[in-house]
Parts: sequence; C-alpha cells; structure tokens
Amino acid sequence: MAMTTNAIAGSAIAAVGLILVGIAMPVRWVAQPAVAANAAPVASTPSVVTGGGVTLQSVAVSFPRSEGIFPGGDDADAMNGNCLICHSTGMVLTQPGLTRSAWQGIVVQMQHDFHAPFATADETAIVDYLVNLNALAQSPSGRQPDPSHGAVIAAQGTASGAPACALCHAFNGASDGSGAFPRVAGQPAYYLAQQLRDFASGVRTSAIMTPVAKALSPDDISDVTAYFAGVDAPFLPLAAPDPELVKRGAQLAMAGGPDKLHCNNCHGPDGSGAPPAIPYLGGQYAQYITFTLQMWQQGFRKNSPDPMAVIAQTLSDQDISAVAAYYQQANAPLGMAAK
Repeated sequence: MAMTTNAIAGSAIAAVGLILVGIAMPVRWVAQPAVAANAAPVASTPSVVTGGGVTLQSVAVSFPRSEGIFPGGDDADAMNGNCLICHSTGMVLTQPGLTRSAWQGIVVQMQHDFHAPFATADETAIVDYLVNLNALAQSPSGRQPDPSHGAVIAAQGTASGAPACALCHAFNGASDGSGAFPRVAGQPAYYLAQQLRDFASGVRTSAIMTPVAKALSPDDISDVTAYFAGVDAPFLPLAAPDPELVKRGAQLAMAGGPDKLHCNNCHGPDGSGAPPAIPYLGGQYAQYITFTLQMWQQGFRKNSPDPMAVIAQTLSDQDISAVAAYYQQANAPLGMAAK
C-alpha cells in the first residue's frame, strides 16, 4: 500500500527520534531494540528510485502501537509526563543498566541539545528512574484496572460524592454533541487519568471537573478511565462545516505554516492520537477544541505548558476555528487515521 504524505511525515519524525537516541546512547544500547509482546512481524517492501546519478532505496515498515506506561511511583510520573511522547516503555525498560553519571549526561543532552520539552525540576526524577530500570522492569505490576467498576462509576457515580460521568459525557463517552463537554470514548486511559489527577491537584482547573476529580480515589480513576478507554462509541451526526474552513484547517493540521508546527506531528494522521500520552482529535467537537486552545492561549490551562501553550500562541482566531472544524469532521475511527 502506498504511504500517504501524513504517514511519510510520521515515519520521518519517528526516524529522527531514533537517530537522536542513537546519538545519545552507546552502540550496545541501540543494537538491542525491544521487541513488543505479540507484535506482528515487521513487513518490508524495498523500492529503488534512481535519478540524477543517485540511487535511493527505501523500505516500508509497520510499527506496533504501544499504550504501556512506565511502572513505579513518583519517578514514573515524571517519565510518563515527559518521556512517553517520544519513547515507548518497551524500548526503555529493556535497556542495559548505565551508571548514574551516564544517564545524567544523556538526560542533560536530551534537554539542552535536542530540546526535549521537560522541566528542569523533573530531571532528577527521570535520572533516578533510569538508574533503577532493571529493578523496575522486574517489579510486580500491582493492581489492574477494573473496567466493570468503572462502568458503575460512569453510570451511578461514587459513594464519596462524585456524580455519574454519564450526566455530562454520556454513558458511552460520546457526550451530547454540543461541544460543551468533550468526547472521551476511546481516549487513552493514561491520558484520561492524567487529566483527572491534574484536575484534583489544581494543575488544571474547572468549576465542574475539579470537585468531581477530588471525589475519586486513585482506584476509581484507574477503573473509570479504563472503562471509557475501552468504549467504541459512534460519532454523532453533526452539521456540515464550511468547506473552506475545513480546507484551511487541514492545511494547518497536516503542513502547519510559518512559525507553526502542524498538529498531526504529535496527534497523528488526521488526529488519530498517539497513545498513551496524546489524545485523538479526529471527531472531537469543534467547540471544545476551540475552547481548549483559547484556554492555553490565555494561560488558564497549564498542564502541558511547553508544547501546547507555545503552539496555541502561534494561532490566530481564524486558525483555531479552522483546525477545530477540520478535526470535528475528520471522524477518525478510534486508533486509526480517518479515510
């Protein structure tokens, strides 16, 4: 199957990431890539293009999606919050142990030379985690989420005072289509749980969601996010947007513009998402996307300040309307690019 422009762009980004890791890591570290459990064999279809005295050979590869998170305590939170965007757990947890000074040098290089968007305050926690990789990889996984209990929370709320999620998001997580409440069906469990924890801690604020999140226990959060992550809800029929607005939004999403990163760079082709850390946008409601981008622009949303706040500042009101309109109509199937 021929690769689309978006797929090529995504592959190029992945390739750059691998190159950066290769620069930063010893040869023995790169030479032993992790093999994802139950991953399908990598299919390669070589092709050769010759012209102008130059011969180019390429292969088509298929990388398995990874929705794993880093196990552990507080240090794992720093890894999940900062590193999952580019580095899979499988790749990191199976690497040979390095000394603290070696990991320290790599982490500093990632931040200063490659501009990895993590806070300096998290540097120590990231290094501590990496130093203890072998022990963490062998540690018990702990309590597993219970989606059935999550469904009860979604339908009925909790005895501690959290109302039923279905009141705003619908039992199937598709919400009501107005855009006042986001679609949460099929969003990665890790991403949803992080938002609830941020609401509870005050990192992200909402008159509605903050008290709800505070009333949920850690197990409640784990269970209800596992439930919504596993729901494959239909996309609601919505009014057709302005075709010209959608065309402009598609351009920004896929190609960006002067001083603008394209959205698909992180959120995947047609906004299909990049689990576990990055949500899908395809099929999300335009009003909610617009509202959220404006919150980043105005400094009211602060739980991903380095990537999203900076990007939002480069967008005009017209850009925001266009991107929101484009993603709402994309209706990407969960975990897949829209056709």
